[in-house]
Amino acid sequence: MEDNKKMYKDRVTIYEVAKIAGVSLATVSRVINNHPNVTEKTKKAVNDAIQRLGYKPSALAQGLANSRSTNIGIMIPSTGYSYVSNMLDGMIDIAKIYGYITSIFITKRTKEDAAQVIESLIKSHVDGAVIYDDELGTDEIRSIQNYHIPLIVIGHDMSGDALGSIIIEYKDPVMDVVKAHMLAVKDDVYVLDIVNEGKMIDEIRDGLLEFASANDKKITLLPYNDSYGIVYAGMKEFFKTHRTGYFVAPRDSLAAAIVNAALESGLRVPEDVQVLAEVGSKYSYIIRPEISSFSIDMFKVGSIAVRMLTKLLSDPDGLTNKTFRIRARFDKRDTTK
Repeated sequence: MEDNKKMYKDRVTIYEVAKIAGVSLATVSRVINNHPNVTEKTKKAVNDAIQRLGYKPSALAQGLANSRSTNIGIMIPSTGYSYVSNMLDGMIDIAKIYGYITSIFITKRTKEDAAQVIESLIKSHVDGAVIYDDELGTDEIRSIQNYHIPLIVIGHDMSGDALGSIIIEYKDPVMDVVKAHMLAVKDDVYVLDIVNEGKMIDEIRDGLLEFASANDKKITLLPYNDSYGIVYAGMKEFFKTHRTGYFVAPRDSLAAAIVNAALESGLRVPEDVQVLAEVGSKYSYIIRPEISSFSIDMFKVGSIAVRMLTKLLSDPDGLTNKTFRIRARFDKRDTTK
C-alpha cells in the first residue's frame, strides 16, 4: 500500500506545472501545443517548470486547447437505482458532446467499498472526476485532491481549488411535509429504516426523530434490508395487527411495497394508510395508486456536474460559482391525503 501511495503522489500533473509556473492550465496547454500566442517569458517559465518537475504531458494537456480531455471518472453507487441511472445518462450525454472518454466506478453502500473504489479511481489516472456517493465523508473526498484530480462532488456542500459541488436538497422538503402532518394529525407515523441506505436518508430519519421528541410526537422505526420483497413480506405481517398509519419510505420502489401490502390486506390508501416516498422516480407515477414523493431531475444534475467539471479542466479559476443547489419538489399524488 505504501508503494502505491508513493506512486500516486509522484505523479506529476499539469496542475502542478501551472502552479509552479504561475500561469493557467490553458497557458500550459498552449506552450505544450506550440501555440503562437505565448510570450517567450511565459514559454520559459512553463518549460522550466516542466523540466524541474519531470512532467510528461498527458493527453489532457495536449488537448486542452480544444477543450477536450481523455478520460473522466464517474463514481456512483449501483445503477440499479433508477435515479442514479438518470443521473449517469445526463453525465454521459454531456461527456459525449465534449468528446470525453468516461470510466465508471461503481460502489456498494459501504464506506469500506467506497475507499477501495477511490483507490481504483486514482490508479486509473483519470483527468477529472464526478463523485456521487454519500457514504464518503469530506476527509475522503479531500484525500482524492491530494492527487491533483479536479472534482465535482454531488451531495456534499464543499468547495476548494479544483473542487466544486452540487447540493441536492431532499431533507428540508421531506421534513416540512412530514412535520406538518405530525402537527395536524394524530396518526401513528412509521419510518422505514433501511440498512445502508446512505447518509442523506439517515439525516432525514434523525431529523424527524429529533422533531418528534421535541414536540411530544411518536415515530416508530421499521428496520428492513433494501429489498422490495423483504419489505412487502414484512408489511403484510405488520398489517395483520396494524390497520392505520402514515408511512415514510426512502424510495418509491419501497413505498410501492407498502402500498401493495396494504391493499392486499384489505386496507384503503390513503383513507386507512398513507404512504410517502422521500426519493421519487418513474415508479411514483407508473403504479396505481400513484405515490406521493419528492423529485429532482437527476438527468439535469448529471449534465450540470460534467459541465462544471469541464470548466475546472480548462481553468480551475474559470468556475466562478463552485456550489450549485437543487431543491427537491414535492409531488402530492394518490397515497397521501
